[in-house]
Amino acid sequence: MPAVTVFVRRLPATATNEHLAEVFSEIGPLKNCFVTEKCRGFGYVTFSMEDDAQRAIKEVREYEGEKIFVTVAKKKPDDKKKKKKHEPTETKSPAKRTGIKKIKLKARLIIRNLSFKCEDDDLKQIFSEFGTVMEAKIPLKPDGKKRGFAFVQFKNMAEAGKALAAMNLKEIKASPKKKRDPLPSDVNEGRTIFIRNLAFDTDEEGLEEVLLQFGELKYVRVVMSVDTGYSKGCAFAQFKSKEGADKCIAAAAEDEKEFGGIRVDGRRLNVLPAVNREDAVKFKDKKVKTHTGSRNLYLAREGLIRPGSKTAEGVSETDLAKRTRFEELKRAKLKDMNVYVSKTRLCVHNLPKIVDQQKLQKLCFSAAGGKGVRIAECRVMYDKKPICGQVMGKSLGYGFVEFKEHEHALQALRHLNNNPDIFGPQKKPIVEFSLEDGRKLKLKAIRLENSKVRLSCILTGPLSKANAANVVKQEKEQGRQYSGFMTKPEVEHVELKDGKKRPKVLHMPSHRGPKIRKRDKGKQPMVQPKKQKKVPSRKERKGSSFIEKSSMNRKPVSQRVEER
Repeated sequence: MPAVTVFVRRLPATATNEHLAEVFSEIGPLKNCFVTEKCRGFGYVTFSMEDDAQRAIKEVREYEGEKIFVTVAKKKPDDKKKKKKHEPTETKSPAKRTGIKKIKLKARLIIRNLSFKCEDDDLKQIFSEFGTVMEAKIPLKPDGKKRGFAFVQFKNMAEAGKALAAMNLKEIKASPKKKRDPLPSDVNEGRTIFIRNLAFDTDEEGLEEVLLQFGELKYVRVVMSVDTGYSKGCAFAQFKSKEGADKCIAAAAEDEKEFGGIRVDGRRLNVLPAVNREDAVKFKDKKVKTHTGSRNLYLAREGLIRPGSKTAEGVSETDLAKRTRFEELKRAKLKDMNVYVSKTRLCVHNLPKIVDQQKLQKLCFSAAGGKGVRIAECRVMYDKKPICGQVMGKSLGYGFVEFKEHEHALQALRHLNNNPDIFGPQKKPIVEFSLEDGRKLKLKAIRLENSKVRLSCILTGPLSKANAANVVKQEKEQGRQYSGFMTKPEVEHVELKDGKKRPKVLHMPSHRGPKIRKRDKGKQPMVQPKKQKKVPSRKERKGSSFIEKSSMNRKPVSQRVEER
Protein backbone atom coordinates (compact mmCIF):
# COMPACT_ATOMS: atom_id res chain seq x y z
CA MET A 1 0.00 0.00 0.00
CA PRO A 2 1.31 3.51 -0.80
CA ALA A 3 2.02 6.01 1.95
CA VAL A 4 -0.72 8.55 2.63
CA THR A 5 -0.25 12.05 4.05
CA VAL A 6 -2.90 13.74 6.18
CA PHE A 7 -3.32 17.48 6.68
CA VAL A 8 -3.89 18.66 10.28
CA ARG A 9 -5.61 22.03 10.85
CA ARG A 10 -6.22 24.24 13.93
CA LEU A 11 -3.00 23.26 15.70
CA PRO A 12 -2.01 25.49 18.64
CA ALA A 13 1.04 27.74 18.41
CA THR A 14 2.94 25.45 20.81
CA ALA A 15 2.73 22.41 18.49
CA THR A 16 6.03 20.65 17.74
CA ASN A 17 7.17 17.83 15.48
CA GLU A 18 7.88 15.50 18.39
CA HIS A 19 4.55 15.96 20.14
CA LEU A 20 2.58 15.66 16.90
CA ALA A 21 4.45 12.43 16.11
CA GLU A 22 3.59 11.06 19.58
CA VAL A 23 -0.12 11.74 19.07
CA PHE A 24 -0.35 10.14 15.62
CA SER A 25 2.06 7.23 16.29
CA GLU A 26 -0.64 5.71 18.49
CA ILE A 27 -2.59 4.97 15.29
CA GLY A 28 0.26 3.35 13.36
CA PRO A 29 3.84 3.71 12.08
CA LEU A 30 4.78 7.08 10.59
CA LYS A 31 7.09 7.90 7.69
CA ASN A 32 7.20 11.63 8.12
CA CYS A 33 5.78 14.29 10.43
CA PHE A 34 6.45 18.02 10.42
CA VAL A 35 5.21 21.41 11.53
CA THR A 36 6.72 24.77 10.63
CA GLU A 37 9.26 26.14 13.12
CA LYS A 38 6.78 28.73 14.33
CA CYS A 39 3.55 26.80 14.06
CA ARG A 40 1.07 28.56 11.80
CA GLY A 41 -1.83 26.31 12.80
CA PHE A 42 -1.30 23.36 10.46
CA GLY A 43 0.95 20.36 9.90
CA TYR A 44 1.45 17.21 7.82
CA VAL A 45 1.69 13.56 8.93
CA THR A 46 2.66 10.76 6.52
CA PHE A 47 1.58 7.22 7.44
CA SER A 48 3.21 4.06 6.11
CA MET A 49 -0.17 2.40 5.58
CA GLU A 50 -3.30 3.85 4.02
CA ASP A 51 -5.55 2.13 6.60
CA ASP A 52 -3.74 3.92 9.44
CA ALA A 53 -4.31 7.27 7.73
CA GLN A 54 -8.04 6.58 7.40
CA ARG A 55 -8.18 5.62 11.09
CA ALA A 56 -6.42 8.85 12.05
CA ILE A 57 -8.98 10.90 10.11
CA LYS A 58 -11.82 9.22 12.04
CA GLU A 59 -10.31 8.89 15.53
CA VAL A 60 -7.90 11.78 16.18
CA ARG A 61 -10.01 14.75 17.28
CA GLU A 62 -7.94 16.61 19.89
CA TYR A 63 -4.41 17.92 20.38
CA GLU A 64 -3.45 19.15 23.87
CA GLY A 65 -7.15 19.54 24.67
CA GLU A 66 -7.80 21.65 21.55
CA LYS A 67 -10.12 20.44 18.80
CA ILE A 68 -8.34 19.73 15.49
CA PHE A 69 -9.41 18.68 11.99
CA VAL A 70 -7.65 15.91 10.06
CA THR A 71 -8.14 15.43 6.30
CA VAL A 72 -6.27 13.80 3.43
CA ALA A 73 -3.56 16.15 2.14
CA LYS A 74 -3.72 17.26 -1.47
CA LYS A 75 -0.80 16.38 -3.73
CA LYS A 76 1.51 19.18 -4.85
CA PRO A 77 1.22 20.01 -8.58
CA ASP A 78 4.39 19.21 -10.58
CA ASP A 79 4.83 22.74 -11.90
CA LYS A 80 8.40 24.01 -12.15
CA LYS A 81 7.28 27.64 -12.05
CA LYS A 82 5.57 27.13 -8.71
CA LYS A 83 8.68 25.43 -7.39
CA LYS A 84 10.80 28.42 -8.38
CA LYS A 85 8.44 30.77 -6.57
CA HIS A 86 8.89 28.80 -3.37
CA GLU A 87 12.70 28.67 -3.58
CA PRO A 88 13.50 32.08 -2.00
CA THR A 89 11.30 31.37 1.04
CA GLU A 90 13.08 30.60 4.31
CA THR A 91 10.89 27.63 5.25
CA LYS A 92 12.84 24.43 5.62
CA SER A 93 12.12 21.21 3.75
CA PRO A 94 10.14 18.45 5.47
CA ALA A 95 13.26 16.35 5.85
CA LYS A 96 15.09 19.19 7.62
CA ARG A 97 12.11 20.00 9.80
CA THR A 98 11.96 16.49 11.21
CA GLY A 99 15.73 16.20 11.42
CA ILE A 100 15.67 12.96 9.39
CA LYS A 101 17.52 12.74 6.10
CA LYS A 102 15.92 11.19 3.06
CA ILE A 103 18.67 8.58 2.89
CA LYS A 104 17.92 7.50 6.42
CA LEU A 105 14.20 7.28 5.69
CA LYS A 106 14.92 4.89 2.84
CA ALA A 107 17.21 2.73 5.00
CA ARG A 108 14.53 2.33 7.67
CA LEU A 109 12.73 -1.01 8.16
CA ILE A 110 9.34 -1.65 9.77
CA ILE A 111 8.97 -4.96 11.63
CA ARG A 112 5.35 -5.99 12.13
CA ASN A 113 3.77 -8.88 14.08
CA LEU A 114 6.53 -8.53 16.65
CA SER A 115 6.54 -10.51 19.88
CA PHE A 116 5.64 -8.48 22.96
CA LYS A 117 8.61 -10.08 24.74
CA CYS A 118 11.09 -8.56 22.28
CA GLU A 119 13.13 -5.55 23.46
CA ASP A 120 15.10 -2.82 21.68
CA ASP A 121 18.43 -4.47 22.54
CA ASP A 122 17.24 -7.78 21.07
CA LEU A 123 16.48 -6.09 17.76
CA LYS A 124 19.87 -4.37 17.69
CA GLN A 125 21.65 -7.65 18.38
CA ILE A 126 19.73 -9.57 15.69
CA PHE A 127 19.94 -6.95 12.92
CA SER A 128 23.55 -5.94 13.62
CA GLU A 129 24.61 -9.05 11.65
CA PHE A 130 23.58 -7.29 8.42
CA GLY A 131 25.21 -3.92 9.06
CA THR A 132 25.41 -0.91 11.35
CA VAL A 133 22.14 -0.35 13.24
CA MET A 134 21.72 3.35 13.93
CA GLU A 135 18.47 2.98 15.91
CA ALA A 136 16.02 0.25 16.98
CA LYS A 137 12.80 1.45 18.59
CA ILE A 138 9.57 -0.28 19.66
CA PRO A 139 6.69 2.26 19.99
CA LEU A 140 4.66 2.13 23.20
CA LYS A 141 1.03 2.84 24.01
CA PRO A 142 0.08 5.58 26.53
CA ASP A 143 -0.26 2.91 29.23
CA GLY A 144 3.29 1.65 28.61
CA LYS A 145 2.38 -1.52 26.70
CA LYS A 146 4.10 -2.37 23.42
CA ARG A 147 2.28 -1.82 20.14
CA GLY A 148 3.54 -4.98 18.38
CA PHE A 149 5.77 -3.37 15.73
CA ALA A 150 9.20 -1.71 15.60
CA PHE A 151 11.53 0.47 13.49
CA VAL A 152 15.15 -0.41 12.65
CA GLN A 153 17.35 2.29 11.09
CA PHE A 154 20.42 1.18 9.09
CA LYS A 155 23.33 3.29 7.89
CA ASN A 156 22.69 2.72 4.17
CA MET A 157 20.28 1.07 1.75
CA ALA A 158 22.50 -1.94 1.02
CA GLU A 159 22.51 -3.07 4.65
CA ALA A 160 18.77 -2.52 4.95
CA GLY A 161 18.18 -4.60 1.81
CA LYS A 162 20.22 -7.51 3.21
CA ALA A 163 18.25 -7.47 6.45
CA LEU A 164 14.94 -7.29 4.59
CA ALA A 165 15.79 -10.31 2.41
CA ALA A 166 17.09 -12.40 5.30
CA MET A 167 14.63 -11.59 8.11
CA ASN A 168 11.32 -11.27 6.26
CA LEU A 169 8.72 -13.80 7.61
CA LYS A 170 11.25 -15.04 10.21
CA GLU A 171 10.45 -15.47 13.92
CA ILE A 172 12.01 -13.06 16.38
CA LYS A 173 11.79 -14.37 19.94
CA ALA A 174 8.74 -16.47 18.91
CA SER A 175 5.31 -14.88 18.72
CA PRO A 176 3.44 -14.94 22.04
CA LYS A 177 0.35 -16.20 20.27
CA LYS A 178 2.13 -19.46 19.53
CA LYS A 179 3.52 -19.78 23.03
CA ARG A 180 0.35 -18.88 24.90
CA ASP A 181 -1.75 -22.02 25.03
CA PRO A 182 -4.62 -21.93 27.51
CA LEU A 183 -5.01 -25.70 27.36
CA PRO A 184 -2.20 -27.83 28.86
CA SER A 185 -0.37 -30.49 26.90
CA ASP A 186 -1.09 -33.31 29.37
CA VAL A 187 -4.89 -33.28 29.04
CA ASN A 188 -4.94 -37.01 28.28
CA GLU A 189 -3.31 -37.79 31.64
CA GLY A 190 -6.39 -36.53 33.51
CA ARG A 191 -4.48 -34.19 35.85
CA THR A 192 -5.98 -30.96 34.46
CA ILE A 193 -9.44 -29.64 35.31
CA PHE A 194 -11.59 -26.90 33.82
CA ILE A 195 -13.48 -24.68 36.31
CA ARG A 196 -16.55 -22.60 35.47
CA ASN A 197 -18.90 -20.26 37.37
CA LEU A 198 -16.05 -18.33 38.97
CA ALA A 199 -16.72 -14.90 40.40
CA PHE A 200 -15.20 -12.17 38.24
CA ASP A 201 -13.16 -10.83 41.16
CA THR A 202 -11.73 -14.24 42.17
CA ASP A 203 -7.96 -14.31 41.68
CA GLU A 204 -5.60 -17.24 41.19
CA GLU A 205 -4.27 -17.12 44.77
CA GLY A 206 -7.75 -17.42 46.31
CA LEU A 207 -8.70 -20.30 44.01
CA GLU A 208 -5.42 -22.08 44.73
CA GLU A 209 -6.03 -21.97 48.50
CA VAL A 210 -9.34 -23.82 48.05
CA LEU A 211 -8.00 -26.44 45.61
CA LEU A 212 -4.95 -27.33 47.71
CA GLN A 213 -7.14 -29.44 50.00
CA PHE A 214 -7.44 -32.06 47.24
CA GLY A 215 -3.74 -32.35 46.40
CA GLU A 216 -0.60 -30.53 45.30
CA LEU A 217 -1.00 -28.18 42.37
CA LYS A 218 1.32 -27.44 39.48
CA TYR A 219 -0.44 -24.24 38.44
CA VAL A 220 -3.76 -22.37 38.51
CA ARG A 221 -4.64 -20.07 35.63
CA VAL A 222 -7.70 -17.79 35.42
CA VAL A 223 -8.78 -17.15 31.81
CA MET A 224 -8.71 -13.43 31.03
CA SER A 225 -10.60 -11.65 28.25
CA VAL A 226 -8.35 -10.18 25.57
CA ASP A 227 -10.75 -7.30 24.89
CA THR A 228 -11.51 -6.18 28.46
CA GLY A 229 -8.59 -7.56 30.47
CA TYR A 230 -11.00 -8.93 33.11
CA SER A 231 -11.71 -12.51 34.13
CA LYS A 232 -14.04 -14.55 31.91
CA GLY A 233 -15.39 -16.51 34.89
CA CYS A 234 -13.47 -19.72 34.18
CA ALA A 235 -10.04 -21.19 34.95
CA PHE A 236 -7.69 -24.15 34.47
CA ALA A 237 -5.88 -26.00 37.26
CA GLN A 238 -3.33 -28.80 36.99
CA PHE A 239 -2.68 -31.23 39.84
CA LYS A 240 0.57 -33.14 40.25
CA SER A 241 -1.38 -36.42 40.48
CA LYS A 242 -4.52 -37.77 38.83
CA GLU A 243 -5.98 -38.65 42.25
CA GLY A 244 -6.08 -34.98 43.26
CA ALA A 245 -7.98 -34.04 40.10
CA ASP A 246 -10.46 -36.92 40.61
CA LYS A 247 -11.07 -35.86 44.23
CA CYS A 248 -11.73 -32.28 43.15
CA ILE A 249 -14.19 -33.34 40.43
CA ALA A 250 -16.00 -35.70 42.84
CA ALA A 251 -16.23 -33.03 45.56
CA ALA A 252 -17.66 -30.50 43.10
CA ALA A 253 -20.30 -33.02 41.95
CA GLU A 254 -21.67 -33.60 45.48
CA ASP A 255 -25.33 -32.88 46.23
CA GLU A 256 -26.21 -29.25 46.81
CA LYS A 257 -27.88 -30.04 50.14
CA GLU A 258 -26.05 -28.86 53.22
CA PHE A 259 -23.79 -26.63 51.14
CA GLY A 260 -22.27 -29.45 49.11
CA GLY A 261 -19.78 -28.91 46.32
CA ILE A 262 -16.87 -26.48 46.17
CA ARG A 263 -17.57 -22.80 46.83
CA VAL A 264 -15.28 -19.84 46.25
CA ASP A 265 -16.35 -16.26 47.01
CA GLY A 266 -19.95 -17.39 47.49
CA ARG A 267 -20.26 -19.21 44.15
CA ARG A 268 -20.53 -22.98 43.59
CA LEU A 269 -17.86 -24.13 41.14
CA ASN A 270 -18.60 -26.32 38.14
CA VAL A 271 -15.53 -28.56 37.72
CA LEU A 272 -14.98 -30.79 34.67
CA PRO A 273 -11.99 -32.66 33.18
CA ALA A 274 -10.17 -30.51 30.62
CA VAL A 275 -10.29 -31.57 26.95
CA ASN A 276 -7.84 -30.97 24.12
CA ARG A 277 -8.19 -28.19 21.58
CA GLU A 278 -9.78 -30.32 18.85
CA ASP A 279 -12.55 -31.59 21.12
CA ALA A 280 -13.15 -28.08 22.44
CA VAL A 281 -13.67 -26.79 18.88
CA LYS A 282 -16.16 -29.62 18.20
CA PHE A 283 -18.13 -28.79 21.35
CA LYS A 284 -18.16 -25.14 20.36
CA ASP A 285 -19.55 -25.96 16.90
CA LYS A 286 -22.27 -28.22 18.31
CA LYS A 287 -23.36 -25.74 20.96
CA VAL A 288 -26.28 -23.55 19.94
CA LYS A 289 -25.68 -19.95 20.97
CA THR A 290 -28.45 -18.47 23.09
CA HIS A 291 -28.64 -15.07 24.68
CA THR A 292 -27.90 -15.81 28.33
CA GLY A 293 -26.03 -12.65 29.29
CA SER A 294 -27.37 -10.69 32.22
CA ARG A 295 -25.55 -7.45 31.35
CA ASN A 296 -27.84 -6.55 28.39
CA LEU A 297 -24.87 -5.51 26.26
CA TYR A 298 -26.98 -5.63 23.11
CA LEU A 299 -28.83 -2.54 24.36
CA ALA A 300 -25.58 -0.54 24.42
CA ARG A 301 -25.82 -0.17 20.63
CA GLU A 302 -29.39 1.14 20.71
CA GLY A 303 -29.51 4.69 19.34
CA LEU A 304 -25.86 4.67 18.20
CA ILE A 305 -25.02 7.22 15.48
CA ARG A 306 -21.54 6.88 14.00
CA PRO A 307 -19.84 9.73 12.14
CA GLY A 308 -19.92 9.10 8.40
CA SER A 309 -23.06 6.94 8.44
CA LYS A 310 -26.41 7.86 6.85
CA THR A 311 -27.99 8.53 10.24
CA ALA A 312 -25.27 11.13 10.93
CA GLU A 313 -26.45 13.33 8.07
CA GLY A 314 -27.73 16.63 9.43
CA VAL A 315 -26.11 16.13 12.86
CA SER A 316 -23.86 19.00 13.91
CA GLU A 317 -20.17 18.45 14.60
CA THR A 318 -20.59 19.31 18.28
CA ASP A 319 -23.31 16.68 18.71
CA LEU A 320 -21.20 14.09 16.87
CA ALA A 321 -18.24 14.90 19.13
CA LYS A 322 -20.47 14.48 22.19
CA ARG A 323 -21.80 11.15 20.93
CA THR A 324 -18.27 9.91 20.23
CA ARG A 325 -17.15 10.91 23.73
CA PHE A 326 -20.16 9.22 25.36
CA GLU A 327 -19.52 6.06 23.33
CA GLU A 328 -15.88 5.91 24.46
CA LEU A 329 -16.90 6.41 28.10
CA LYS A 330 -19.51 3.67 27.76
CA ARG A 331 -16.98 1.22 26.34
CA ALA A 332 -14.51 1.99 29.11
CA LYS A 333 -17.13 1.48 31.84
CA LEU A 334 -18.45 -1.77 30.35
CA LYS A 335 -15.00 -3.33 30.69
CA ASP A 336 -15.92 -3.74 34.36
CA MET A 337 -17.99 -6.93 34.69
CA ASN A 338 -20.03 -5.40 37.52
CA VAL A 339 -21.44 -2.73 35.19
CA TYR A 340 -24.46 -3.63 33.06
CA VAL A 341 -26.97 -1.87 30.80
CA SER A 342 -30.35 -1.13 32.40
CA LYS A 343 -33.42 -2.23 30.43
CA THR A 344 -35.78 0.37 31.91
CA ARG A 345 -33.62 3.42 32.75
CA LEU A 346 -32.72 6.02 30.12
CA CYS A 347 -30.02 8.68 30.19
CA VAL A 348 -31.01 11.85 28.31
CA HIS A 349 -28.22 14.27 27.30
CA ASN A 350 -28.25 17.64 25.53
CA LEU A 351 -31.16 19.04 27.55
CA PRO A 352 -31.81 22.81 27.44
CA LYS A 353 -31.34 24.66 30.72
CA ILE A 354 -35.07 25.48 30.97
CA VAL A 355 -36.13 21.81 30.99
CA ASP A 356 -36.89 20.69 34.53
CA GLN A 357 -38.11 17.36 35.91
CA GLN A 358 -41.80 17.99 35.21
CA LYS A 359 -41.18 18.95 31.58
CA LEU A 360 -38.89 15.97 31.03
CA GLN A 361 -41.43 13.61 32.58
CA LYS A 362 -44.24 14.92 30.35
CA LEU A 363 -41.99 14.65 27.31
CA CYS A 364 -41.02 11.03 28.04
CA PHE A 365 -44.61 10.13 28.93
CA SER A 366 -45.92 11.31 25.56
CA ALA A 367 -42.95 9.80 23.68
CA ALA A 368 -43.61 6.36 25.20
CA GLY A 369 -47.25 6.31 24.09
CA GLY A 370 -49.23 8.15 26.75
CA LYS A 371 -51.90 5.98 28.39
CA GLY A 372 -50.67 2.95 30.29
CA VAL A 373 -47.11 4.28 30.62
CA ARG A 374 -45.73 4.30 34.15
CA ILE A 375 -42.61 6.28 35.02
CA ALA A 376 -40.94 5.20 38.26
CA GLU A 377 -38.43 8.06 38.46
CA CYS A 378 -37.52 11.20 36.55
CA ARG A 379 -34.56 13.30 37.59
CA VAL A 380 -32.69 16.24 36.04
CA MET A 381 -29.18 16.74 37.40
CA TYR A 382 -28.34 20.18 38.81
CA ASP A 383 -25.18 21.84 40.04
CA LYS A 384 -24.74 21.26 43.78
CA LYS A 385 -23.53 24.82 44.36
CA PRO A 386 -26.38 27.21 43.49
CA ILE A 387 -25.83 30.82 42.61
CA CYS A 388 -26.28 33.30 45.46
CA GLY A 389 -29.98 34.03 45.92
CA GLN A 390 -31.22 30.87 44.19
CA VAL A 391 -32.45 27.65 45.75
CA MET A 392 -31.16 25.27 43.07
CA GLY A 393 -28.05 25.37 40.92
CA LYS A 394 -27.90 25.44 37.14
CA SER A 395 -29.02 22.44 35.13
CA LEU A 396 -26.12 20.23 34.01
CA GLY A 397 -27.90 19.42 30.75
CA TYR A 398 -28.71 15.76 31.35
CA GLY A 399 -31.11 13.60 33.33
CA PHE A 400 -32.41 10.09 33.99
CA VAL A 401 -35.85 8.58 33.38
CA GLU A 402 -36.81 5.13 34.66
CA PHE A 403 -39.84 3.30 33.25
CA LYS A 404 -41.67 0.34 34.70
CA GLU A 405 -41.63 -1.58 31.39
CA HIS A 406 -38.77 -2.13 28.96
CA GLU A 407 -41.03 -1.69 25.93
CA HIS A 408 -42.00 1.82 27.02
CA ALA A 409 -38.35 2.80 27.59
CA LEU A 410 -37.39 1.47 24.15
CA GLN A 411 -40.24 3.35 22.47
CA ALA A 412 -39.31 6.60 24.22
CA LEU A 413 -35.65 6.23 23.22
CA ARG A 414 -36.47 5.65 19.55
CA HIS A 415 -38.84 8.63 19.48
CA LEU A 416 -36.63 11.14 21.31
CA ASN A 417 -33.11 10.24 20.15
CA ASN A 418 -31.76 12.71 17.54
CA ASN A 419 -35.28 14.12 16.99
CA PRO A 420 -35.04 17.74 15.70
CA ASP A 421 -38.71 18.42 16.57
CA ILE A 422 -38.12 18.17 20.35
CA PHE A 423 -35.72 21.05 21.10
CA GLY A 424 -34.87 22.24 17.58
CA PRO A 425 -32.28 21.16 14.98
CA GLN A 426 -29.37 22.66 16.93
CA LYS A 427 -30.20 20.87 20.21
CA LYS A 428 -31.13 17.29 19.37
CA PRO A 429 -31.55 14.95 22.36
CA ILE A 430 -28.93 12.24 22.88
CA VAL A 431 -30.76 9.32 24.49
CA GLU A 432 -29.27 5.96 25.50
CA PHE A 433 -29.87 3.21 28.02
CA SER A 434 -28.22 4.01 31.34
CA LEU A 435 -25.32 2.03 32.79
CA GLU A 436 -25.72 0.63 36.31
CA ASP A 437 -23.10 -0.63 38.77
CA GLY A 438 -24.30 -3.79 40.54
CA ARG A 439 -22.14 -3.11 43.60
CA LYS A 440 -23.59 0.37 44.14
CA LEU A 441 -27.13 -0.93 43.68
CA LYS A 442 -26.53 -3.58 46.35
CA LEU A 443 -25.32 -0.93 48.79
CA LYS A 444 -28.34 1.20 47.94
CA ALA A 445 -30.67 -1.76 48.61
CA ILE A 446 -28.97 -2.40 51.96
CA ARG A 447 -29.37 1.26 52.98
CA LEU A 448 -33.02 1.19 51.93
CA GLU A 449 -33.64 -1.96 53.95
CA ASN A 450 -31.96 -0.45 57.01
CA SER A 451 -34.08 2.69 56.72
CA LYS A 452 -37.23 0.55 56.49
CA VAL A 453 -36.21 -1.32 59.64
CA ARG A 454 -35.62 1.96 61.50
CA LEU A 455 -38.95 3.33 60.32
CA SER A 456 -40.80 0.18 61.41
CA CYS A 457 -39.12 0.38 64.82
CA ILE A 458 -40.30 3.96 65.19
CA LEU A 459 -43.86 3.16 64.11
CA THR A 460 -44.21 -0.01 66.21
CA GLY A 461 -42.10 1.17 69.17
CA PRO A 462 -43.40 1.95 72.69
CA LEU A 463 -43.44 5.69 71.99
CA SER A 464 -45.83 5.53 69.01
CA LYS A 465 -49.27 7.10 69.41
CA ALA A 466 -51.06 3.94 68.26
CA ASN A 467 -49.57 1.88 71.07
CA ALA A 468 -49.66 4.56 73.77
CA ALA A 469 -52.78 3.11 75.48
CA ASN A 470 -51.33 -0.42 75.47
CA VAL A 471 -48.09 0.85 76.96
CA VAL A 472 -49.97 2.50 79.85
CA LYS A 473 -51.81 -0.77 80.60
CA GLN A 474 -48.58 -2.75 80.50
CA GLU A 475 -46.94 -0.29 82.87
CA LYS A 476 -49.80 -0.65 85.34
CA GLU A 477 -49.82 -4.46 85.15
CA GLN A 478 -46.10 -5.21 84.91
CA GLY A 479 -44.43 -2.08 86.24
CA ARG A 480 -41.31 -0.43 84.92
CA GLN A 481 -37.88 -2.07 84.92
CA TYR A 482 -36.46 0.91 86.75
CA SER A 483 -38.84 0.26 89.71
CA GLY A 484 -36.36 -2.26 91.17
CA PHE A 485 -36.82 -5.88 92.26
CA MET A 486 -40.42 -7.12 91.83
CA THR A 487 -41.80 -10.18 93.64
CA LYS A 488 -44.07 -12.58 91.82
CA PRO A 489 -47.70 -12.99 93.07
CA GLU A 490 -47.34 -16.72 93.68
CA VAL A 491 -44.36 -16.11 95.95
CA GLU A 492 -45.99 -13.37 98.06
CA HIS A 493 -48.73 -15.68 99.49
CA VAL A 494 -48.75 -19.23 100.86
CA GLU A 495 -51.80 -21.50 100.69
CA LEU A 496 -52.91 -23.05 104.02
CA LYS A 497 -54.68 -26.42 104.60
CA ASP A 498 -58.09 -24.82 105.06
CA GLY A 499 -57.75 -23.10 101.67
CA LYS A 500 -56.92 -19.70 103.06
CA LYS A 501 -53.85 -17.68 102.09
CA ARG A 502 -51.46 -15.83 104.30
CA PRO A 503 -48.65 -13.54 103.37
CA LYS A 504 -45.30 -15.28 103.03
CA VAL A 505 -42.51 -13.91 105.15
CA LEU A 506 -39.65 -13.14 102.75
CA HIS A 507 -36.15 -13.32 104.10
CA MET A 508 -33.77 -10.46 103.78
CA PRO A 509 -31.63 -10.60 100.64
CA SER A 510 -28.49 -12.67 101.11
CA HIS A 511 -26.37 -10.26 99.02
CA ARG A 512 -25.85 -6.59 99.46
CA GLY A 513 -23.60 -3.99 97.98
CA PRO A 514 -22.79 -3.77 94.28
CA LYS A 515 -23.57 -6.83 92.16
CA ILE A 516 -20.41 -8.52 90.90
CA ARG A 517 -20.87 -10.76 87.87
CA LYS A 518 -18.80 -13.85 87.20
CA ARG A 519 -17.06 -12.19 84.27
CA ASP A 520 -15.89 -9.37 86.59
CA LYS A 521 -14.64 -11.55 89.49
CA GLY A 522 -10.96 -11.00 90.26
CA LYS A 523 -10.88 -7.70 88.43
CA GLN A 524 -10.03 -4.55 90.30
CA PRO A 525 -12.95 -2.12 90.35
CA MET A 526 -12.50 1.13 88.52
CA VAL A 527 -11.92 3.91 91.04
CA GLN A 528 -13.34 7.19 89.88
CA PRO A 529 -10.87 10.04 90.33
CA LYS A 530 -11.75 12.54 93.00
CA LYS A 531 -12.79 15.95 91.88
CA GLN A 532 -10.16 18.51 92.73
CA LYS A 533 -11.32 21.54 94.64
CA LYS A 534 -11.15 24.69 92.67
CA VAL A 535 -8.56 27.05 94.11
CA PRO A 536 -9.64 30.70 93.79
CA SER A 537 -7.36 32.90 91.76
CA ARG A 538 -5.49 35.91 93.08
CA LYS A 539 -8.04 38.35 91.67
CA GLU A 540 -10.91 36.38 93.20
CA ARG A 541 -9.19 36.37 96.57
CA LYS A 542 -8.52 40.11 96.39
CA GLY A 543 -12.10 40.82 95.38
CA SER A 544 -13.57 38.78 98.25
CA SER A 545 -11.28 40.47 100.84
CA PHE A 546 -12.26 43.93 99.57
CA ILE A 547 -15.96 43.08 99.86
CA GLU A 548 -15.46 41.79 103.44
CA LYS A 549 -13.54 44.95 104.48
CA SER A 550 -16.09 47.31 102.97
CA SER A 551 -18.95 45.48 104.65
CA MET A 552 -17.13 45.59 108.01
CA ASN A 553 -16.37 49.32 107.80
CA ARG A 554 -19.90 50.22 106.76
CA LYS A 555 -22.05 51.68 109.61
CA PRO A 556 -25.66 50.73 110.28
CA VAL A 557 -28.39 52.85 108.64
CA SER A 558 -29.83 54.12 112.00
CA GLN A 559 -26.42 55.36 113.14
CA ARG A 560 -25.83 57.19 109.88
CA VAL A 561 -29.24 58.92 110.16
CA GLU A 562 -28.49 60.14 113.73
CA GLU A 563 -25.13 61.56 112.69
CA ARG A 564 -26.85 63.70 110.08
